[in-house]
Order: sequence, then structure tokens, then C-alpha cells
Amino acid sequence: MKRKCICLFLWVLVIALSYGGGYLCFAWPLSEVRTTETPEVLPVTAGKENFILPETRLVMETLNLKTGEKVIDESPMPAMYLGLEREELLSELNNYMTDLPLKELEDGLVSFDIESYSTNEVVLRKTYYPDENYQKYYVIYRQGRIVIYYSDRKTVFEYPDIKLGDLPIDLQCEILSGKEMKDETELYSFLQNYSS
Repeated sequence: MKRKCICLFLWVLVIALSYGGGYLCFAWPLSEVRTTETPEVLPVTAGKENFILPETRLVMETLNLKTGEKVIDESPMPAMYLGLEREELLSELNNYMTDLPLKELEDGLVSFDIESYSTNEVVLRKTYYPDENYQKYYVIYRQGRIVIYYSDRKTVFEYPDIKLGDLPIDLQCEILSGKEMKDETELYSFLQNYSS
């Protein structure tokens, strides 16, 4: 019995020393190392020094080159420009110019530029040169039928019920290559003369 007690005692002592030794070797040295430094947290705009903020003022200048009239309008910054740097904003304006809305095309928009740029204020200038000879409509033969487009040549105005073969030869040639029409009067005259 005495022998069993000594074996049990030694066995408990080995387990206690193993646990204690493991703690002294691994956990105790780590508990002395205190991390007092917090990792550096960078804002979302890190790396950008000069960008558009929600409080940045937008000043829009509209210049008519024909009349010399200049209109200045101040408005809140559109959400699509927030966070953009100068080069990114310039890229957005160039994209706008390559795919102009029909209204801007009709009004004669020729340029859209940055006049000044800072985090406090952005000044943009739209320059117009209205053309009296502007062709508002475009008539062409596409996919077996005559189609009337607005001047952007993308937006369909009407699919008239006119057959290409019913038109005079010279007018057929014009429509096959694309015929521009100045205004509603010219367009409605064409429609009235050749509609069934």
C-alpha cells in the first residue's frame, strides 16, 4: 500500500512539474512582453492628398462663345465626383464629352474643362458654340426599313411607314448614306410627302 501511495505521489508530481515547466517555458516569457503600440490605422483616402470631399463647393461656369455670355452657378458636389483627384475628375469629364447627352449636343457643347481644383472648391467650365445650321434629325436605311434618329444618331425618333423603293432615286441614295434634316419643319415635310 505504501508503495502505491509513493507511485501515485510521484505520478502527480511529474504531471505538476510538466505542466508548470511548460508554463514557465512558453507562457510566462510572453506575459512579460506587453504590446503598448497600436497598429497604425490609415483612413480610406490614404495616399490621396488632394481629393473632392462632400463639403467641396462646385462652381459651374457656362460660357457661350457666340454671344460671350457667361453664367456662374454654385451647387452641391454630385456624389459621382466625391473622392476623385484632379486626374480622375478630368477623366470623368472626358468620358462625358465622348458620350454627350442629346440636349448638350443640340446646345452645341464643345468642351468641358476644369478651371480650378482644390479640396475647398472645384470650378468646372462648359463651353458652348451653338450652331444655327445644326442638323437635328438623321434619316437612314437600317435593317430593311427607314429609321429617323435624333442628331446623336443613337436615339430613335420614329420608324416611319415609308418604303425605300417608293422614294425618288436621288432621295434613296441620300437616305442610304444618311440624310440630315435641320428641323421639325423639314422632317414633317418629308414625312407628309412620302408617307403612305
